Amino acid sequence: MTDPRPAGSNFGMTYMFAKTFVADLEAMARFYEAVLGLIPFARHQDTMLGRPISEIMYQASYPGGPAFTMISYTDGNPPPPGEAVQGFVATDLAATCERAIAHGGTVPQPIREVPEYGIKVAFILDPEGHVIEVIEMIGQ
Repeated sequence: MTDPRPAGSNFGMTYMFAKTFVADLEAMARFYEAVLGLIPFARHQDTMLGRPISEIMYQASYPGGPAFTMISYTDGNPPPPGEAVQGFVATDLAATCERAIAHGGTVPQPIREVPEYGIKVAFILDPEGHVIEVIEMIGQ
C-alpha cells in the first residue's frame, strides 16, 4: 500500500521513536507484548535529566519505521500518565541544540556519547518542559 501522506522535514531531522513513561515497567511490558504483540529487542539502564531510568526498546513494526520504548524512573515518583518522550535523529546534534535554545527551549545537560549504541544524545526541553530526546548516529 502506498502512503498518501506527504513526507519530509527540515534540517535532516527524522522522527524515530516515542517513549511512554510507566510506573511498573515489568507489568506494562507484559501488557504491551501480550495485547499489541510488541517484540522487545533491548533493555537499557541509564540516567535522564539526573534521574535513574530503566527502559525496554521494542522493534519497529516495519523496516525503517518508528519504534516504541517503555521507560520508568527507577527512583519511584513517576510522571503522571500522558507524558511521553519524543525521539528524533539529527545529522548535526549540536546545531539542533543551538536551535532549541534560540527558540526558547533548554538543553539541561551536555551532549554525551553512548558508544554501546553508536550514538550521541541530548535531551531538549521545549518551552513548556516536555522532553525531546535527540540522537546523532556516530561511527558509521
